Amino acid sequence: MITHLAEETVNTNSDNVIAVVKDVDTILSYFPYQVERERNIITLQFSRFIILSLRDTFEVTFSQQSSLMFVYTLNSLRKNNKFQIFINVKDNKNFTSLVHLAIEYSGEKEWIVKKYLPHIAHSLLEGISKEAKRAYEIKAQENEKEFDYSRQLNKLSFVSKLLLKSRLIKSEGISTPKGQIIDTILSSIADILSKYKTIYVSASSTFSSFRLLFINGDLKGIYVNENGKEYFSDENILNSLSGEFKVNVYVLLVPEIPSVVKDENS
Repeated sequence: MITHLAEETVNTNSDNVIAVVKDVDTILSYFPYQVERERNIITLQFSRFIILSLRDTFEVTFSQQSSLMFVYTLNSLRKNNKFQIFINVKDNKNFTSLVHLAIEYSGEKEWIVKKYLPHIAHSLLEGISKEAKRAYEIKAQENEKEFDYSRQLNKLSFVSKLLLKSRLIKSEGISTPKGQIIDTILSSIADILSKYKTIYVSASSTFSSFRLLFINGDLKGIYVNENGKEYFSDENILNSLSGEFKVNVYVLLVPEIPSVVKDENS
């Protein structure tokens, strides 16, 4: 029997990684040295010194040993050749995961297959990392579309969490006529709009106030309070405001803060 050990740090949490590891089709798509594949049957070929090679067809089975340990077994359909791939996933620091992989092979021509085990391990870990990060990005985009930032902007808990992770970079008084307040704010933050993922703007006057949230340069949240009446996601109401406002502009220092503050959804 020959064995190779490897590990990889993946920049997302273990739930996303585990979802990929349990997807047999995805894992097999990153298995190198395939010459044929039909569902869970794959044919592998390993060559050395041109004329020396091993070609065999394997049936792939998947099993979950524990909440964090997973095993792929490749049994030859004609011989006693066998691969086993053990994958362990655990949460790491800074919202990352650590993936340990052990690959074993037993059977004929182990001296040929031994050369290829490191590349198999590397390819599988690279695929897991790539697909897990892609799954996280898709999920974050879907959550962002579904999340009503405007409704959250009137909640103290939501705003407090934003401010805890932010820095005040501008505080100024502005005067704006009716119909131009959005353009006035955009002009005020134009120099930072592309530099920061998330920008929070709060403004107040004698009879009205508003809060705005920009994410990736887009206006995602609008909250207006005019004479005690609240409005959400209404650009027309926002642009109907006029007069003198005290405006504070904050930038969030942690890029992924929108997904953090979404926990305040009650």
